This record gives sequence, C-alpha cells and structure tokens, in this order.
Amino acid sequence: MKKQYEDTDLDISLKKLNADLMWKTKQKQELKKRIISDIEKLESQERNKHPIKLSWIRKLTYSGIALVILFSLFIGAAFISPAMAEVVSKIPFLKSIINEKSVGVMIKEELKEKGYNFSGLTIDYTKKEITITVEGNEQYYKSVKDEIENIMNDILHSKKYDAYKIKVERYEEYVDVPYSEEDKKQIEEQEKQIKKDMVLSRAFDKANVFEKYNFLQLGVDSSNKTVEIDIPDTETNTDEIKKEVSKIAQTITNEQYTVKIKKIDMDKRDRDKRWMTISDSITDELIGKKAYKVTLTGYSINPQPRIDIWTSLTSSDSGSREHGEQIEKVLKEYLNSKEMQKMIKNDSYKINVYSKDKKKIN
Repeated sequence: MKKQYEDTDLDISLKKLNADLMWKTKQKQELKKRIISDIEKLESQERNKHPIKLSWIRKLTYSGIALVILFSLFIGAAFISPAMAEVVSKIPFLKSIINEKSVGVMIKEELKEKGYNFSGLTIDYTKKEITITVEGNEQYYKSVKDEIENIMNDILHSKKYDAYKIKVERYEEYVDVPYSEEDKKQIEEQEKQIKKDMVLSRAFDKANVFEKYNFLQLGVDSSNKTVEIDIPDTETNTDEIKKEVSKIAQTITNEQYTVKIKKIDMDKRDRDKRWMTISDSITDELIGKKAYKVTLTGYSINPQPRIDIWTSLTSSDSGSREHGEQIEKVLKEYLNSKEMQKMIKNDSYKINVYSKDKKKIN
C-alpha cells in the first residue's frame, strides 16, 4: 500500500465516476487535476476562517472511508535458523513516539526547508520504498538527486530505519491528448457538478449551521439532490436540521434536496480516533526496521480494541513463535508507558501477531 503525502489519492473518490464513464487514463488524470485545483483554491479561502472544519470541502469529491489496515505484501527471508533464534530476543524496544513526526513528514519538511523543488513523497509499504518526485528540467534533477538521497538516508539513519529503500524520480510533465467531443462534454458536466456542490456547501457554511447544530461532517451530492450530515448521537433537533438545510438548498438551487442524517456514537468515535493514532504511531517503526520482520499493521475497535501485526515469517519457521511473542512483549511495554496510557485510557485490548500464512504466532 502507498501512503501519500500530497493530495493525490483522488482515484478512490472517482470510483463512482469510473463506473459511469469509461474514460482513458490520461483524461481521468486531467479531470482529477482540475478538481483538485478547485478544491485547493476553495480551501485556501476557508482555511483561516475554519481551520478544523475543512472536511466538508473534501467530502464533495473524496469518498469518506476509515483507514483500518495499512496493507503491504513484502516477502523477505522468512526462515529463522538456530543462529537467528538468538536475534529474536534482541528485537529493539519501541520507544515512545506518539508525538513524533512520521518519517515521511520529516523528509518532506526537511526538503521544503532546504528549498528543493519536488511535487510529492510516497511511501510504498509493499516494496518498503520511499519515493521523492522532483520537478524541473533534467539538469536540475541531476544536480539535486544525490543531495536529496543523502538527506533521506540521514533521516532514515536517525530513526534507525534499515528496511526502507529510497528512490528519487523526475516528474514527467503531463502530455495533453485530443479529447473527443463526448469526452469534453463529460468533463464539463462533472466540473459543473463539483462547482455546484461547492457553492451549496459554502452557503451552508455562511448560514452557520455547523456551529449551530454541531455538525461533524456535511456532504453535498447535486447529481442525486442529497445532503448527507453526520451529527453527534446526543443531538435531538433532527427535524429542525432537516427543515433548515432543505430551505437553504432550495433557496440556492431552486431544487428540492433530500436531507439524510447519520447519528454518530461519540464515545465510539473517540475510541476509534485514539486507536488509529496508536496504530499509526507504531507503523513506521515496525515496518521500517528489519529486525521486526513486520509487513503489515492494523487495528480494530470491534468488539474491543486490538492491534494486529503481520510478519514475513511462516508459522513453520524455526523461532517464529518466539519472534511473535517478543513483538507482543515490546508492544505491551510501549503501550504500558505513561504517555501511551493517556491514549489508551481504560480500554482493554488485545495484540495479535500473525505469520504470512495467517497463523497466530504469539
């Protein structure tokens, strides 16, 4: 799986669009580019007014999904010999990193501070590879490639991450291709819909409905004439909300919109956010160090919180059981720290360590 550090994962958002329209890849990329540009312009206007409430803008085109598992399929040397069994007991302890920046953020910030011209950073857990894409001509790319590699290596070394490979690539300019009249019409229609959604969403913002009813999220879909709203499960004024939102939508569009309300269990939401943060705090560390032999991390809060760890070992490997138990041990010590206990609160939880053949090894 790839973790993006730029807003470039719009493919998920275009899933519905892809089902309706059979477009060429370059045509879809062009539309993505235009939509992202519109979103960024709008966000730049709204950021200073509502720094926490920007989720409704991205809801217009981004599908809301909860990231539960960071997938990767790295396959390494799995067999543990008797000599390697001793290494199992020397797995490094997890330090408290809950408030530390991720390795991707550290690299990105360092390159920005030094003035390098790059368009994005991607971490691919499948290949355990970190890629920087450099913008500019071939001469510029060649002049900075080694420097950027050295910076990335220094940061990885400072974190003691020895499992990641690094790549520095040159950004290839998008080459425009002629569109058919049908393609042009489809792109124009989609752009109109996005802009219409934005106008209506800004109208809700100006009407102050977010603060008035404590909206958690609002999404507009002008193609289906619907407004979807997430509110706390303690909110009781659902009839009033529907009435006011419908009135605003009709005033702006002269059309009747259906208002759908979803009540969110705030305790469950808080628990999910806490355990997502906990899971994120260990992912770079476990996947980034060869000693752990970890290929995948994940979490769940149902029916109770748990952390799942997958390794590159098979259950029949010599020492796999000891390796799994040692990972569980270092995780427990990490989670029992004072800093982590503030995140865990009073939750009871489980730790599962699996082999690549899906057998529990702890």
